[in-house]
Amino acid sequence: MMIYKSPYKVNDVEKTFKTLSQVRGVIIFGTGNCGAIVQAALKKAKVNILGLSDNNKHRWGKIIDNDKVLPPKELVSTNNKTPIIIAVDLNFPYIRKQLKDMGLTNVYDSDFVFSKLELDLGACKNVTWSETKLKQKMDLYMYSVLAHKDKDNSLKIDSIDLMLTEKCSLKCKDCSNLMQFYAKPIDEDFDMVISSVDTLMNTVDFVREVRLLGGEPLMYKKVDLVVQHILKYKNFDQLKINTNGTIIPKDEKLKAFQNKKVFFDISNYGKDSRNVDGLVKKLTEFNISHVASRVTEWQDVGKIVKTDRTDSENKEIFGNCCINRGLTLLHGKLYLCPFSANATNLKAIKYAEKEILDLKTKKDILRKQIYDLYFKTDFLEACKSCNGRDHNVPRVEAAVQAKEPLKYQMVE
Repeated sequence: MMIYKSPYKVNDVEKTFKTLSQVRGVIIFGTGNCGAIVQAALKKAKVNILGLSDNNKHRWGKIIDNDKVLPPKELVSTNNKTPIIIAVDLNFPYIRKQLKDMGLTNVYDSDFVFSKLELDLGACKNVTWSETKLKQKMDLYMYSVLAHKDKDNSLKIDSIDLMLTEKCSLKCKDCSNLMQFYAKPIDEDFDMVISSVDTLMNTVDFVREVRLLGGEPLMYKKVDLVVQHILKYKNFDQLKINTNGTIIPKDEKLKAFQNKKVFFDISNYGKDSRNVDGLVKKLTEFNISHVASRVTEWQDVGKIVKTDRTDSENKEIFGNCCINRGLTLLHGKLYLCPFSANATNLKAIKYAEKEILDLKTKKDILRKQIYDLYFKTDFLEACKSCNGRDHNVPRVEAAVQAKEPLKYQMVE
């Protein structure tokens, strides 16, 4: 039995369950891992489920655990009488707005479900998350929901991606961070890294996750010094190192990661992740938290494309994106997503000045700019050149290696 107890307090949990158990039934919006968990939890709590819904067109009409998946447009026929439970881990702000635009306001987030969850994950055949993954995902979700509810009082951010280097030990042709297009990759200047971290951490109130990325962050020679510097701050929960299992840091560097806030998220690409077993062994030896997940496919998002989408279509692309609030620090600039950061850095798309924040700006002005970028963006200029990053995007084999950097043209 998996028991998840949220570190974040939710009010009126029992009252919400009681209210929902007394209505004719509810509709769950979301059919991924989060949706599957909410579906199982509500059934256990004797809340009747009338159906499911999702923006993933491939799920429409399917039956999942005896519940049919409806296209969102069919929810209008409920006349706002049927409660809709949003069960997605990070896209809930867009879906709430999507439903509101349809005249649907009888809407709940899933925070009441996850405030205390007792569920046999083994019996949930549609849940692919491990217990470790579930706890991380739910902690971030709960934090994010409460941060949005409190956004007018404090500036709390889900995550910050700190790009330490454009260099990578692999050259995956479909890398979502566009590393395959860097012909002459460089490291971030160390002083710039430290300055960027200081400015950001002293401007926002709290960050749930600080994530070290690349490229491959373990190729950055001073990665241990960056970690030590970030750990001086108190206003964040977790420092996550995203790595591909090719590099095992030396023991002296590993000591810098021995902190309860540090977590290694290892993508295991089979034979290409040639040192994954050795890395896991070392992290275990040094008592550093980690998970190594076997990854066999990706969304087909590692492209810079020319589109002629309408503003409405770009809003949909942005709203359904799994990384649409992934603040990214690159070369002293702050972007709202890693695609925007790297496509701009590659000069593959035009420079959208209003969407790129200079960290040298005065603190009060920068704080307002971050708030507007983070909470008020409908879509980015970069969205026009992105293949999309949601469940409607085709899948490709993960980590297929390119022999040399890929060519690209600037999208006008």
